[in-house]
Amino acid sequence: MFFHIMASNYSTTPKVADWSFCVIVLGLPLTLVVWYFIAFGSIAFTFYMFEDKLPGVKSGKGLRYGMAIGILWLWGMLEGVSLSGNPLINEFFTGICDAIPIILMGLLLGIFTTKTNNIENTKKSFSLKKILLSVFIFSTIFLVGRYFFYYTNIMKSGYQLSPYFTFIWTLLMGTCTGVTYLLLGQATQSSSAILSAIKFGIIIFGINWLAFVVFIPFVFKGTLIDSIIRIIVDTLLVSLSCYISESLEKKFCSRGSAQNSV
Repeated sequence: MFFHIMASNYSTTPKVADWSFCVIVLGLPLTLVVWYFIAFGSIAFTFYMFEDKLPGVKSGKGLRYGMAIGILWLWGMLEGVSLSGNPLINEFFTGICDAIPIILMGLLLGIFTTKTNNIENTKKSFSLKKILLSVFIFSTIFLVGRYFFYYTNIMKSGYQLSPYFTFIWTLLMGTCTGVTYLLLGQATQSSSAILSAIKFGIIIFGINWLAFVVFIPFVFKGTLIDSIIRIIVDTLLVSLSCYISESLEKKFCSRGSAQNSV
């Protein structure tokens, strides 16, 4: 809240709008406070569920998680440039005002609520080819999936008014989810690719994306349906990307083991 007050000149929240029921009853400041408690509480709860499976020292685990979620929120905020016509600088500073506290909270959660463990960071053993492949999978699936819903008008977008920015944002949003997978995917690795995809796509990504997107219907009237569609579609696309990445990873590992045994 302090960051947003300091950057009030760059605020993307209009002074006059078709406000939600919560804003009408509680007022905008109190509604924002309630949303922040829910959103940041959700982020902290998701960290609590998987922090014991993250490798490294306490501060490193917290920073890893905070940076992964902060990236999602910061880049997610920039979609407002094409959706609402807001200036890029305003959306960027608003995103920074959320991303920095998320990173700070992740660091504090790591320091004060976790223990250092000796889990090996198997992601470090990934070759550059595997890392690029995972990012490519997430970027491509997110781009193709989103554009299907853009063209069918199922999901609101700005691709007609801002075609170039919408394309760049959508592609790089998929890249951001791929980076988040590389940072946190080890915590959700399971015996099957489907289970891994559910843990990462629905829990780690899904809960944090829900906390982010739900701000819109929390504050503005008439945006609930589009927000629900956005959350469901993006969660499914990320889950599918995770499933394909995990499947290919297991295939590479089994092939490597077979070659070593030979």
